[in-house]
Amino acid sequence: MKILRFLRNLLVFVGWSILFIVFTNFLIKLVWGFDFLSAHSWNILANFWNQGGVIKTTSDVLLVSSLALLPLLWLLGFILVKKLDFWKIFTAPVRFVLKPFTENFSKEPQRFVIKNIKSSQQQAEDIKAEISAIKPKKAKEAESIREELSKKRMQNNE
Repeated sequence: MKILRFLRNLLVFVGWSILFIVFTNFLIKLVWGFDFLSAHSWNILANFWNQGGVIKTTSDVLLVSSLALLPLLWLLGFILVKKLDFWKIFTAPVRFVLKPFTENFSKEPQRFVIKNIKSSQQQAEDIKAEISAIKPKKAKEAESIREELSKKRMQNNE
């Protein structure tokens, strides 16, 4: 496993280095006309510096600072690129093309969870309890009035 990891990191190192150098050289050449891969450009910069040239314009400061930051940016990029999962990146187009065809098969069927299944007797009792809860209850005042009337009738009949 260590050999495979070493080979993977070596491939990432070479690939990242080539990509970084080509891209940054293109950008710096586009913006400042300075080719950092060319000895001629470095000779011009060295002659300018040796003849007492002063880096005072914003463009000169940005060129020198970008050249100084290149190694740091390369290292930061290498660390980030090393963490990528290249298998997912390389297979993404294939997965994108196959997605409509495999979508129905990859889904798990919906799972139905049935809770609180009651027996028919329990259901009947629950229905009776609901019906009795719905029935109107007699008012207490009406009940007390009926009792008083029935007592008076009894007294009158005696």
